[in-house]
Amino acid sequence: MKGAYFFIAFFLLFTSAMFLIPISMFPGDTVLRMVSSTTFEYTPFLSALINGIVYSLVAWAIFMFAMRKIGKTSSTDSAKNS
Repeated sequence: MKGAYFFIAFFLLFTSAMFLIPISMFPGDTVLRMVSSTTFEYTPFLSALINGIVYSLVAWAIFMFAMRKIGKTSSTDSAKNS
C-alpha cells in the first residue's frame, strides 16, 4: 500500500511540474511526435501526463527495490539476533 501512495504522490508532483514548466522532455514529446504529426491544443497536457506516468513508474520501481533490500537486511539481522 505504501507503493501506491508513493506512486500517486510522485505522479501528481511530476505531472504538475511538467505542466507548469512546459519544456520538451523525453518521453512525452517523443511519443506524441511518433503518434501524430499535427499539433493539438492539448499537447502540453498529454506530454505532461505521459512524463508523469513514466517518471513515477521509475521512482516507484526504485522505491520498491529499496524497500525489498531494507526488508531483507532487517529480516536477516533479526534472524541472527535470535
